[in-house]
Amino acid sequence: MAFARSPTRFADLMLLAVTVCWGVSFAAIKTAMDHASPVLFVAVRFTAATLLLLAAWPWLMRGEAPQARWRSYRALGDRATLRWGFLMGTLIAAGYTTQTIGLTTTSADNSAFLTALSVVLVPVLVFLVHGEKPGRPVLAGLGLALLGLALLTRPDLGRTVTGDLWTVGTAVAYAVYLERLSAALKRVPYLPLLFWTLAVCAGWNALLAATVEERVWEWHPHLAAALAVTTLLSTLLALYLQNRFQGRTTATRAALIFSAEPVFAAAFSWAVLGERLSGGSLAGALLILGAVLLIELKDAAALNRMEVRP
Repeated sequence: MAFARSPTRFADLMLLAVTVCWGVSFAAIKTAMDHASPVLFVAVRFTAATLLLLAAWPWLMRGEAPQARWRSYRALGDRATLRWGFLMGTLIAAGYTTQTIGLTTTSADNSAFLTALSVVLVPVLVFLVHGEKPGRPVLAGLGLALLGLALLTRPDLGRTVTGDLWTVGTAVAYAVYLERLSAALKRVPYLPLLFWTLAVCAGWNALLAATVEERVWEWHPHLAAALAVTTLLSTLLALYLQNRFQGRTTATRAALIFSAEPVFAAAFSWAVLGERLSGGSLAGALLILGAVLLIELKDAAALNRMEVRP
């Protein structure tokens, strides 16, 4: 099958799985915020994910030769890995922090829409840094995704508040993260990079929780469930898949695929929380999924032409 022989398309599928993991976490976090302060919650989940990654390291490397396993451990101390890991962890921490601050004064719909503007910012960054212009299908997909996001989240941007400006910072931080991650994965091994990304993000959030946040932590079944879901799925599994497979596609394609996150978030919120979706929201979700399919079907057509070419 053409799909099986296309590493890029398989990587795209794995990145789509990342958006599913993130979508699941939205409803879980929403039920937990009555029992924990946001920054402390992020610090705990990233700390737990870091420790779980260390525990799972031998299993993740089980198919590799002993020399490769040893090199993966040694890479943890490489200067390049430390430098890139610190940058990636700092960018993720910046994204989470600015989004959390923004949500104190802006609506969830505005936050979702403004955060998703990273979809548009990534190809701009790629062009500015590498001089690579996105093709027409990608531009069409980005336009469809942006329109779909507007319909799905229905932001009210008529009156800009401070939280909106903070959330624009979230979009910028995550766009830079996506572009820089593609560069990092060409230079350092993905597993040591992931470890330092998790550890640095945990460290920054622990520092913020200890110094500027009014900490709240009340054990409750909802908090325990949210911590398990976000640690295992939206943090450890999602970032593992992203670090392993984003290097096989482009940052622009990854951003376009990640625009589907609000679709899965809305779907799980409907299933778990009983939140209703309007006709406009459903239309927006279809447009976003159509944007992703546009790129994938274009690639499938190109592969088929290659197969029938004499």
